[in-house]
Amino acid sequence: MVDMVDVLTLIIATLGLFAIYINLIQKIRRERNIEFSVQRVYEPTKKPINSDWLIRILHPNKPIERCSVLYNGDLIPWSNENPPSYERRIEKMGAANVRVPKEKEKEDAEIKIQNNNKTLKKVKFKDLLKSK
Repeated sequence: MVDMVDVLTLIIATLGLFAIYINLIQKIRRERNIEFSVQRVYEPTKKPINSDWLIRILHPNKPIERCSVLYNGDLIPWSNENPPSYERRIEKMGAANVRVPKEKEKEDAEIKIQNNNKTLKKVKFKDLLKSK
């Protein structure tokens, strides 16, 4: 017959294996996620486009291979490219800026940062940290 010690040992072993499994799943998810900071910077310019604001993507924990930024559903251009480009690679711990066209500027605009058309982050423009 099975005694109480054997049953408790089996239950404890099962719980231990379950905890290890959950930890492994969480670690895999963390490694897949790309984490980075996003800021808005007031920096008026007329070239390459007429713009008062730029959105800065900072320090991703892994490269963002095909990064694009949507502002209220419209792609916005990277700040230092002429003609304007709408997709670029951001290196691990790197940074890049996109320009918000003056005619599209709105405080309540929704910003989506994407990698290969997969949304990495979604935030309102007014909620972004202001930087100098």
